[in-house]
Amino acid sequence: MENSNMTLILRAAAAALVVAASTTAASADCTREVLQSFTRQSNTDMVRKEMNLIGETGPFTMTIDYVKPDRMRQVVKTLIAPDKPTETILVGTDAWSRTGTDAWQKLDKSTTDQIVSFFKSTFAETPANVGSFECLGAETIEGQKVRAFKGLDEPKQKTPEQIEAEKKGEKPAEAPKNEAVRVVYLDVGTGLPARIIFAREGMLDKPIFKEVYSYPTDIKIEKPAG
Repeated sequence: MENSNMTLILRAAAAALVVAASTTAASADCTREVLQSFTRQSNTDMVRKEMNLIGETGPFTMTIDYVKPDRMRQVVKTLIAPDKPTETILVGTDAWSRTGTDAWQKLDKSTTDQIVSFFKSTFAETPANVGSFECLGAETIEGQKVRAFKGLDEPKQKTPEQIEAEKKGEKPAEAPKNEAVRVVYLDVGTGLPARIIFAREGMLDKPIFKEVYSYPTDIKIEKPAG
């Protein structure tokens, strides 16, 4: 995979996780619960994240496996070429990438450093701040009992229409009044993060972005053979 494409994917993933920095007294308890959950996640040995995103080439899915202390595997599948996934592996301070069944290519130091930074910021390091939240209450999603928390004072998120306009070189329309909100769902049983979505108010069942967490105990990530 070309380094420029890798940079775009890392930026897309990082942008999807951008959080606001302020916390109000009224939401302190809810915010504390979310922070404690992500702190607990950062102390787990293995995490899998499955994301639905919209990038410069259209919709794509991204699955990332993290294994402490320093291993990560990322698989990206685009809607236009789902049979040619881009896979990236990080082991320590070395990284490799390939598209489909092509040969593995070792990535240069600059790109590898970006991947290492991404790994640390999204999993390895304990979060200092997750933003400000209000409690929405308990519910069940796909058979999983969760507690929902709505983000407050969120940074604006681009809508699919705005992204499409930018791709065509057109001036993006103003964001609609029902701008996207962030909702974090925590598993009731484990207290760990279960999923995050960005969606328009009143349309939480049709998220613009969705990230689902799971916690396997058998993930293995090794250096590519050869």
